[in-house]
Amino acid sequence: MEKTPRIRLLPDIVTSKISAGEVVEAPFSVIKELVENSIDAGAGRVDVKLLQSGLKKITVSDNGSGILSEDAELAVKDHATSKIKDVFDIETINTYGFRGEALSSIASISDLTILTRHKTEKNGTKLHVRDGRVEPSQWAGPVGTTVIVENLFYNVPARKKFLKSPQTELRYARETFLKAAAGNPAIAFAFDTEQKRNISLPEAVDLQERLRQIYGNETADNCYFERIEDSTAALFGMFSKPHFLKSSRSLQQLFINNRPVEYRYLSFLLSKAYEAVAPKGKYPAAILFLDIAPELVDVNIHPAKREVKLFDGKYIDGLILRLADKALSKIHHIPDDSFSPVFQPSPAKEPEEISHAGASAEKNLFEAANRPLQIRDMQQLYNDIVRPKDYSILGSVFNSYILVQKDDSLCLIDFHAAHERFIYDELIKKSSETDKQKLLFQSVIDLPLEEFHVIADSIEMFTEMGFDIEEFSDNSILIRAVPSALGKLNEKELVMEIAAEIRGEKEPRKIYNAIAALSACHAAARAGDTLSVREMEILAEKVFSGEYELRCPHGRPFVHILKKEDLKRIFKR
Repeated sequence: MEKTPRIRLLPDIVTSKISAGEVVEAPFSVIKELVENSIDAGAGRVDVKLLQSGLKKITVSDNGSGILSEDAELAVKDHATSKIKDVFDIETINTYGFRGEALSSIASISDLTILTRHKTEKNGTKLHVRDGRVEPSQWAGPVGTTVIVENLFYNVPARKKFLKSPQTELRYARETFLKAAAGNPAIAFAFDTEQKRNISLPEAVDLQERLRQIYGNETADNCYFERIEDSTAALFGMFSKPHFLKSSRSLQQLFINNRPVEYRYLSFLLSKAYEAVAPKGKYPAAILFLDIAPELVDVNIHPAKREVKLFDGKYIDGLILRLADKALSKIHHIPDDSFSPVFQPSPAKEPEEISHAGASAEKNLFEAANRPLQIRDMQQLYNDIVRPKDYSILGSVFNSYILVQKDDSLCLIDFHAAHERFIYDELIKKSSETDKQKLLFQSVIDLPLEEFHVIADSIEMFTEMGFDIEEFSDNSILIRAVPSALGKLNEKELVMEIAAEIRGEKEPRKIYNAIAALSACHAAARAGDTLSVREMEILAEKVFSGEYELRCPHGRPFVHILKKEDLKRIFKR
């Protein structure tokens, strides 16, 4: 007979690790908790340093008030806090922390060292905590607190299996750091990785200046900054101007009392506000700061305090829509560079002019590599149109499609999608001999800090593809040359879109392909461009050569056929 399991109390060491799992998911969780502690301590400066994306070592230092020596050992006890005294204080929380779980949770799954001196004391305290053992000693150092977390998850190896790649964990850490910095402009922040300064944010005069530091002048100049308030709440926001839309929702964030939160309705509200100006697949940037009385928001519904409960969700939704409407109701001036064409089409040429332009058009507009098909399923679909030189160009319609008569069929070619394919195949060759074209004017591109690091982390892939690109400053990159296959393009627009597209992707092959696909899309002839007869001939030659997959890099077929029998049936002949 099977013995019935008995109910028993778990040992403290087990419960502490279980509790730690709710608070510490990865290195970014440690950074969040420690930086928030520094802010609560009244710090004027916070420095974060990482080794091996935080798995080997995380150091967070501040010049805040420090911890009294007699309280130092209590700081690493579970549910020990200076933020609240009784249950009623939870209803009026105005600090980031209050649960008293952070340090104890971190101490249970790492080697933890705390160096601290309170502003009223001459000597401070050093604590070393490992496996529940606390070793205190005196420490002579500056006022403030430094927390050193080493060998994270050394005693819970199962947790390590769920971590992302070091590059992805580093990206999460930066995002967490920047969110903490965004709502605290009066504090200077620094972020170092592998003993190298990665981000430096000096003290800012207000939220607008801090957002400019984080997201860059390019983004800030293309956004409206607005504020509304009433007797209950105040809302400040940075909103996209109508022409400045992104390919993802990565620049949408709500802060409540300077705490970054996940608000499930934010993207819906912004889509509703911008529905008249944002095409499908494009999203506005919106960084919003809601100030509201602490008793009107419950921050005690999630262990990591990512989610909150508002006293009146409909009221807050209305506030967000009102602020967006205030921004979008302005007289909007479109910047001059919005009219710069990505592609400069050749003027239409008469047949007798074709011989003078053929060679240069082929080199500059539609030159691509001759390479075998990598995927042949579409080849089988169009097996009746791949024999070369048995077709004639009839012209184009809607400045989008080329009409070709071939045997007993009428072929329609989407020239933008076809041109994309040819450029894409050239870019993914990864050849060290890839032709480059130097830019007449080197392009310095100012990026939001997170997008800057996404591009900086991928510079090697850009170089392999034929870009001459490097880091220029703390939040800008310099482009000297681009692959010749790209021709003329808007480098700034391209880089911003690539950053949004590859953000969060960790597989190098997918990142490389995404860079190539977006570059090809930006460089390809666009619907609405006027092609010369020779340019149409060059493109058709490649389409019918049998050497290319007959769909664009995004998977869309670019050749469709109407057979003679189909036309007869249409006209009932």
